[in-house]
Amino acid sequence: MRHLLTATAILAAFAGPAAAETVKLTTLEWPPYVTADASGPSTDAVKSTFEKAGVSAEVQVFPWNRAINLAQKDPAWIGVYPEYYSEASDVEKGGDRCLFSKSFGVSPVGFIQRKDSDFTWSSHDDLKAYSIGVVRGYNNEEKFDAMVAAGDIKVEEADDDAQNILKVAGKRAAAGVIDKLVFEHLAQNDPAVGKVAGDLTFNDTLLIEHGLYICFENSDAGRAARDKFNSAL
Repeated sequence: MRHLLTATAILAAFAGPAAAETVKLTTLEWPPYVTADASGPSTDAVKSTFEKAGVSAEVQVFPWNRAINLAQKDPAWIGVYPEYYSEASDVEKGGDRCLFSKSFGVSPVGFIQRKDSDFTWSSHDDLKAYSIGVVRGYNNEEKFDAMVAAGDIKVEEADDDAQNILKVAGKRAAAGVIDKLVFEHLAQNDPAVGKVAGDLTFNDTLLIEHGLYICFENSDAGRAARDKFNSAL
């Protein structure tokens, strides 16, 4: 007996798989977490988590301030990563910027110092005795940053992590705040840092271990994307 195919059955037979949902995210060049071509462990974690939720993530590197502004204000971009958590930015805590995902990684932040330095610390008050290198505009750790803003901790500002390292090596600062993995990456890949890395060490006492987050646009679409990401972690 001949079987007649309905129009619906014919269409179903020739239709390909449903197109995956796609989200677009901004990021910055922050090796080793994110490299210039947007690859790296943070990108891998973000993309693989979205894939588990049936979502394809497209990412693009921008200068950090632009990455933040696009994710916050341009509907084409749904979020920015990797970010440290900030209650001041968390709209669900009364902040003014975005919706935070669950943490997908960690960033160990502490101090580099010269091996011949007498720098030591166990409490924030100990830091008042030193000039501490920081990168201009970076969030470091809430109490530390508040003490810097109040003038209780003296700082030597740098334009970037490499310059911060070089200032510590040159004794412009007793210690410098930096992510441990960033320091190790620069020691291996930045020629100027490599020349002085042997004179430096990473202090055993961490300032903080930050979680790494996606900061999603404060919108219904941003909330939906955030919830899908979180459900797949």
